[in-house]
Amino acid sequence: MLKNPQSKIVAVALLVLCSVIVQFNFSLIPFSGKLAKKNEPSSAPNHSEIRAWKSVEDFEQELAVFKTVFWDPRDTESLRKLIREDESIAGTSILEIGTGSGLISLCCLKAGAKRVIATDVNANAVENAKFNASHLGLESTFEVRQVPLSNSSAFSVIQDSEKFDLIISNPPWVNRTPNTIDEYALYDQNFDLLKSLFAGLKIHLKPKGRVLLAYGCVDAIKTIQKLSDEYGLQYTKIDPRILDRLPEEFLPGMMVQLQFPAE
Repeated sequence: MLKNPQSKIVAVALLVLCSVIVQFNFSLIPFSGKLAKKNEPSSAPNHSEIRAWKSVEDFEQELAVFKTVFWDPRDTESLRKLIREDESIAGTSILEIGTGSGLISLCCLKAGAKRVIATDVNANAVENAKFNASHLGLESTFEVRQVPLSNSSAFSVIQDSEKFDLIISNPPWVNRTPNTIDEYALYDQNFDLLKSLFAGLKIHLKPKGRVLLAYGCVDAIKTIQKLSDEYGLQYTKIDPRILDRLPEEFLPGMMVQLQFPAE
């Protein structure tokens, strides 16, 4: 107990000072929090699966990339440029096979696509694409479906009645066996996914529809050329580079367009 009046005055003054300091510090907490997360959108929830926030020229806001989900926008530079500049994207129905973070599908939605369905074998990618669509406010005309590992063909979760103006994909490039879920974004054993895509185009591609593929592997693109001949598709390389002068795997990816001849 303080018996000295001067000691009491000092004690009261210290208590008042401490109270002011505490209130002042609390008032700074939101500001400090924004500084600590300046590289992330301030409205983003704390999602345990997010491993990074990434910027691309297509969006002002950053996109989330979940654990095990592939991210390298160099794969699709020419594809995204075409989507940005092609006015015919508006009002179309689009299927993306192997969506990953949802980047390509979201570019299509931003360009005015009427409806986009995206698929992926990786459960994290499915949630990642949904998350980014919601984050950008583009979720109302976007549907993401998970492909089962037991049947990972291109159209395994697409009904026969579903047909599209544009089918788009930046699929796995390399003819190798995936051993982990993230490797399904890299490897396509025997090009089975690619072959199943060609096999389903008669059913799922609308008349006058087209397919856009982005590949960075010489072997894969030569396989596309061969399959185009087998299925009677018009093959167009939308890239000035000469394939035989490129290394087996290269970046940025090369875009090719496929269409059935006009009847």
